[in-house]
Amino acid sequence: MRHNIKFTRHSKQRMKLYSIPEETIINIIETLEAHYTDDGKIIYISSKNGNEYPLKVICKKKNDQLIVISCYPLKRRN
Repeated sequence: MRHNIKFTRHSKQRMKLYSIPEETIINIIETLEAHYTDDGKIIYISSKNGNEYPLKVICKKKNDQLIVISCYPLKRRN
């Protein structure tokens, strides 16, 4: 299923900061199960799949578009 996906400036900055290709984010959105929050956000969490850490992608649905708000690796502090 192909979504109409838009990226915010913040999400593009995070993708650049963490070297996450746009195609990786699109693949996560199109293949993984979405989790919905009470405030209407949509969250996708990938497994490691070749990445050092799982990736978290936060989106919001607006009309017929899926807007990527943020994305980042899930790192745990020791």
